[in-house]
Amino acid sequence: MPKLLIVTAVLLAFVSAACSGGGDDDAGASTPQGGGGSSTQSAPTPSATEIGELLKLVVPGYAASDSSLNLLGGALTYTADAKTAGGASLLVRVQLAQCDAFICGSLDPKAYESAEAQRNLKSILPSAHIENPALRWEFGAVQLSNTAKGLYYFAQSYVETRGADGSVSRSSANSYRAWFHNGGTLVSLDVFSRSSDSILSVADLEKRMTKAEAEKAARDVFAVIGPKLPK
Repeated sequence: MPKLLIVTAVLLAFVSAACSGGGDDDAGASTPQGGGGSSTQSAPTPSATEIGELLKLVVPGYAASDSSLNLLGGALTYTADAKTAGGASLLVRVQLAQCDAFICGSLDPKAYESAEAQRNLKSILPSAHIENPALRWEFGAVQLSNTAKGLYYFAQSYVETRGADGSVSRSSANSYRAWFHNGGTLVSLDVFSRSSDSILSVADLEKRMTKAEAEKAARDVFAVIGPKLPK
């Protein structure tokens, strides 16, 4: 159940942002599966069996784990064999969902330019990082393959507070997410890192997982899954 709730929260963030995005009242709203003016073609919705087969795919250089089916589709995690330059393990959490008119919204970045849409996208982050003036937030289009252009965001934030007794509390966020759909299947790729070393500064955070490392991992995984999506 916890995994299902996580997947639901992720997809609701997409839906909320898509429904509120765009400066025009009808921007991206009338053609959610078509990608809001993108060249994405509508594909058949995958069956539970087809999603299960996608969850069995092997990605070279990555170990698969935590595969599961849920009411919305399925999910699994790929862990890279190689460490990041900062010595951390890189993980890609893949979530697959059957498209409907709400889940598979626009893939046009312009549909998410409004302040409300950006707030909805950022809502996956803890409030301390959303409110951090030094939050690094990037959002836009990403070419996941030669034929698939999706959307992504990259967030980096380090917050340090001192208590009245002189104690220091530290919190950090280092998150990359890319997503794509072909009108039938939504593919979401969350990239994050793990390390036994503590993050004690912005410099520590930035070297743990760079945007380039995260983007490469997302493309590595999509290179295997993308061609296998039902067409």
